[in-house]
Parts: sequence; structure tokens; C-alpha cells
Amino acid sequence: MKKFLSSVFVALTLTGSSYALTDLQACINQFNAGNYQEAVQYCQKAVIEYPNNPVAYFWLGKAYARTGQIDKSIESFKKASEYDSNDHDLIFIYNWLGGEYGAKGDYTNALFYESKSLKLAEQFGDVDGEEADLNNIANIFHHEGNYSKALEYYKKALELENGKSKTGAIYNNIASVYSDMHNYKKAIEYFKKAINVAEEHGHYLGSGVNMLNLGMTYLQAKDFKNAKFYLEKGLERVKKVGNKYWEGIGYWDFGSYYRDTGNIAQAKEYLTKAYNIFNAIGDSGDALKIIYLLSSIK
Repeated sequence: MKKFLSSVFVALTLTGSSYALTDLQACINQFNAGNYQEAVQYCQKAVIEYPNNPVAYFWLGKAYARTGQIDKSIESFKKASEYDSNDHDLIFIYNWLGGEYGAKGDYTNALFYESKSLKLAEQFGDVDGEEADLNNIANIFHHEGNYSKALEYYKKALELENGKSKTGAIYNNIASVYSDMHNYKKAIEYFKKAINVAEEHGHYLGSGVNMLNLGMTYLQAKDFKNAKFYLEKGLERVKKVGNKYWEGIGYWDFGSYYRDTGNIAQAKEYLTKAYNIFNAIGDSGDALKIIYLLSSIK
């Protein structure tokens, strides 16, 4: 399953960051380790103890997002925006709100919040914020099937990024557009660029994700040899990093590979591995998709 990547801010440093430090730090640590259900539990404790702390609500929103609880994620990000009076911090929060509305398929609200974030980023001269929002607005157009508009905004984001560490994520997204347009030659070109950038910046997880996406593009192009090669390399990397979510995606990808190559038993084995991981980390949304996919394989 190819994934295009949102540009989101990793950390939020606000005036309330000293509150519930133990639970909040535990939430962040568990989130970064890919243990999203545990992250939810720690952040729930933090917001109960300090109900006006925007940082706790922000990270709770992120944890809910990763466990597929979109409505709770949106609610938490809105709480964070209510309790934060700093306009610069709202760039971060609106950025995530837009992403969650996009994940829900509510592209009107997604575009509304990403545009609000972009406007604030421009006011503050926050180039990283502008790049993130342009990338996410492009994601919205991508979801809607407006590929020319998506490419336009991705390339605007690419100009602002200008060779920095997130260039690879944008290359990944451009590649995904070309893949959806069935222009596999262009897609492969940009996925390889994404891998090179990730490796140059030491982003081992990022390169693994890009390899999985490249493998799935080769699968769509019926180049099964290269598909298996990159899926194996990508899965090996995300497992080595210890990111359970992307490990689950890797098993999902291999399930698709074996289905398309006619090995139904192996397909079911790998899809079951993916389901078990998503279920374990609390990603109910992807777990349900795997159940549906398993039921469709005869």
C-alpha cells in the first residue's frame, strides 16, 4: 500500500511544556517508538491532570491520529488550539487539524485549516511551516484526484525546501502522483530521488518507507523482480528501526505482492502479520482494511 507523506511538525514547545512532564514525555517517547496505544494512555493521563495544557492535547491528538481515532484526534487538536494563545503555535496545530480532516475525507475542512496554517506561516516568515502546508494542500488535491494541482503545490513546496531534509518526503509524494497517473517511469525516478535524499540525511526509516513505495510501484508495473527486491529492503529497514506501524505496512505490501503473483497462502500469511501488528498498536482503521482485504482473497 503506497503512502504519500504529510509534512507535519515533530515537536511543539509551548509555555505549558513543564506540565505533567513524566506522563507527557512518556507519551512522546512511546509515540516515537511506534507504540501508539501506550502513547494514548500516557497523554490521557496528562490531560486529566492538567486539562488546560495545549501540549498534552497536541500529542494526544497525534497519538489518536496514529491509532485511527480521527474524531478524537480532531477533538484533541481543537482543544489544543483553544488553550493556546500563541499564533505561531497555531501554525503547528492547524497543520495537524488539516491533516486529520484530510484523513477523514473532509477535504473542505482540510483545506480550511491548512490554508489558515499557511497564512500564519507566511505572516511569521516561517518557511518550514509554509513548506509543510503547501505539501499538505497538495496532498488534498492528490486525494481529490486533481493531479495537476497536486503537482503544482508539491513543486512549490519543493522550491521552499530547497534540498533540506524533507525534500525526500516531497519527492515521495510527487512519485505517488505519477504512480496514480500510471506514469511508472516518472514515479520510479522520483522514488529513487527520495531514497537518495533520505540516505544522504541519515534518515534510515525514511529510506525504508520510500523503498516500500518504490516496490509497490514496480508491482503495479508488473516488474515482480524489482518489486520483491525493494519490498524486502524496505521491510528490513523499517523493522531495524523498530517502527511497528511501518512494519505492518511492509507486511501489507508483501501480502499484495504475493496476491498479485498468485501465491494466496503467502498473501494471507503476510496480511495476517500486518493485521496482528495494527491490532497490537491500536491502529483500528488499518486493521479493518486488512480484514476486508483478507475476505476478498479467494
